[in-house]
Amino acid sequence: MLKISSRASVNLSLFISGVFFAVLAAVGVFLPTVVKAMLRFSGEITARVEITATDNLIVLVAAYILLLLAILANILLFALLLQVKCENVFSKKSVSLIRGISWCSIGVGAIFGLLTYYFTLSSVIAFAALFLGLCVRVVKNVIEKATEIKDENDLTV
Repeated sequence: MLKISSRASVNLSLFISGVFFAVLAAVGVFLPTVVKAMLRFSGEITARVEITATDNLIVLVAAYILLLLAILANILLFALLLQVKCENVFSKKSVSLIRGISWCSIGVGAIFGLLTYYFTLSSVIAFAALFLGLCVRVVKNVIEKATEIKDENDLTV
């Protein structure tokens, strides 16, 4: 199995996060076109009779909220990676960043849950995002407890 150094791994993750910023920006530009195509396709494969302008607006607003949550989560992830690069993992700031990422994931799950009305398969994405949010919250709790223990040990030395 390929093994790279911790420093290289963090740098690679920072690079990928930067690429993800560019992808999210591109998605933002083409989002109205993508939403219309998705609604048209959804209308063709489901029993829905007509996609109204209101339906299009609701899904477009939800898509932009999802995009904003993805951008926010990526910013928080980038900041967390910078904390890791500075070897400042067990800190209140890192816990706060992880908490923010978990709430972004839970928000994505909730919105995809609402979009199930338009896209049946969005329920699968909603479940996955909510489960990811739960997993990140567990990691946040572990890092938070480790930070408390580290702070106690720093005071006793």
